Amino acid sequence: MDVNQLFATLGVPLTFGAVAGVVVGYTAKKLTKLLALALGAVFILVQLLAYKGLITINWGAVQTTAEGAWTNPHGVTLAEQTWDVVTANLPFAGAFGTGFFVGFKLG
Repeated sequence: MDVNQLFATLGVPLTFGAVAGVVVGYTAKKLTKLLALALGAVFILVQLLAYKGLITINWGAVQTTAEGAWTNPHGVTLAEQTWDVVTANLPFAGAFGTGFFVGFKLG
């Protein structure tokens, strides 16, 4: 089912905000999958190197660093910061948000 059929089925007119949301949501899902694949590959490589004794990993330091990357000093998560950037100054944020979630589902 393509996007036009989906919106026609739901009875929602295709507005610019909705179309932009679908495109961004679809792209975000594809990039998320690619990032997950890359991180998984890196993790397997690091584990293999550690298993072979070529490197030693301080997992406590890795965890501390990762926690700092996901949340800023004010407690705002990376996902919240990203959503604020994507939806800033959008008068059609409702249509964009709906389109984003539809596009993310389609991706």
